[in-house]
Amino acid sequence: MASRREQTRKKAQLSTDRAALVAPDTDEVLEDLLVFQLAEEPFGLRLNVVAEIIRPPVLAHMPLVPPSLLGLANLRGIVMPVVSLRALLHLPDIAMDKSTRVIVVRGDNPVGFVVDGIRGLLAVATDRLETDDSGTDAVGPALLDGVIKGAEGESPIKLLSPWRLLHGQFVRLGTSSAPTETRTSFAKSGPAGTPAKALISLLSFYLGQQEYALPIDRVREIIPLPAHVSELPRPETAVLGVVTLRDRLLPLVSLRTLLGLPIGDQHGPRGKVVVMSIGEGTVGIVIDATREILRLDLDMVDPAPTLLTRGEGDAEITSICRLDGGRRLVALLSPDRLFRSELVQRILDEQGASEPGLQPETNAMADEQFIIFRLGNQDYGIPIAAVSEIARPPEHITRLPKSPAFIDGVMNLRGSVVPIVDLRRRFDLNGTEQLGSRRILMLAIGGVTAGFLVDSVSRIMKVPIDAICPAPELSPEQMRLISRLVNLEASGQLILLVDPAQLLDQVEADLLAKFAGSRLDAPVTVS
Repeated sequence: MASRREQTRKKAQLSTDRAALVAPDTDEVLEDLLVFQLAEEPFGLRLNVVAEIIRPPVLAHMPLVPPSLLGLANLRGIVMPVVSLRALLHLPDIAMDKSTRVIVVRGDNPVGFVVDGIRGLLAVATDRLETDDSGTDAVGPALLDGVIKGAEGESPIKLLSPWRLLHGQFVRLGTSSAPTETRTSFAKSGPAGTPAKALISLLSFYLGQQEYALPIDRVREIIPLPAHVSELPRPETAVLGVVTLRDRLLPLVSLRTLLGLPIGDQHGPRGKVVVMSIGEGTVGIVIDATREILRLDLDMVDPAPTLLTRGEGDAEITSICRLDGGRRLVALLSPDRLFRSELVQRILDEQGASEPGLQPETNAMADEQFIIFRLGNQDYGIPIAAVSEIARPPEHITRLPKSPAFIDGVMNLRGSVVPIVDLRRRFDLNGTEQLGSRRILMLAIGGVTAGFLVDSVSRIMKVPIDAICPAPELSPEQMRLISRLVNLEASGQLILLVDPAQLLDQVEADLLAKFAGSRLDAPVTVS
């Protein structure tokens, strides 16, 4: 109650001050200010620099940036950095509450300033704005645009300059920036001096106990089987129904039925949907479980025996992949043969005819594919071509004495010694979560293979090129490692894209090069 009465008293005092500061002469020039509260003190901004005032939004947390940056927000499709004004002024941090607000400052690239609360608007005669060459304990004179003296016993209102506040804190913030390169290239090459092998990339999965595969370039993404599927009137046997995926209707087709396999327990607890591009449409094929992303030498792929191509159900099998010395055989399916039946063609035609505005873009081949992983509560993406394998952490990681802080230890991967880098530590993130979902991303960087420990790996995602934009330029190291992000306007989600070639600088790469290299053609495990 005392706190509420104090706020009421201050609002009344602010009204009194406003009346005293506005000159009765209507010809006098007035300055409109937004007055806000910070650490029980009044501060102000010129109203012409304020775009809007919002409640604290959901934030994506960017690593390797100054501590005053709280995160990035999706402001109606615009990526907006949100900074703590308390941190900029070296004031003690406090938890946000219902009074906390974000003041959005105008600019080519808007910036949000978090304040304790909003007091109101104030019109001040311009000749009442005074300079303060001494500043205060929290605010130096270089950060002030002026000071408004209050009544006797009242604190003055300190008028802040947002651009001076940001100067020196970030590489570039609140100003326009030239677009950066929208793609990150990653050369799939072997050790130095070794020519790159011709590899094919496949997604392998299970139907029952049998393993099948599809070309990864036809896979848009992999999602869990939805709990609810809308059934179609008089559906064909193979068509399970339709679901909505990011505002688009997606027909679901049972791969078991297409291949003429027994229905049985179709999906099990780990049922997945592989979303595939078919011409100008998309189809979700329902499988039992994903297994791996395979990168195979063409020598390991043989044409399917003639006997397999004669049957009606198995006509879609074009090749057989031999793995583990021939002990593991994977049947490679052809999407074009798989969906050549009149049934599926009719579904695709109906999809386009009934929902012309929801058809996928025809430039799907210009999309980029990423493996999405998580650190803390933030999603990150890394180009799928950069990852040679995803492994579960071993029960024992060998610690190395006097090793660099970023190296967690080494592990034995099929006879090769591979160094493990904790990506939380590499990104200077707090906490170390020991979760059963932790995974190790195996990357080959500059001829060196290293594993990067992450909290979890969630999915494979194909992202339209127009959903990828430059990340705000906040710090040199952040710009080097995370220069792009995915902006999903429909959901407001921001996914930070990691440049795999920059995860290790040359000094770190030289240190890791002391360890034995590992194979580049190992599969990526999706688990």
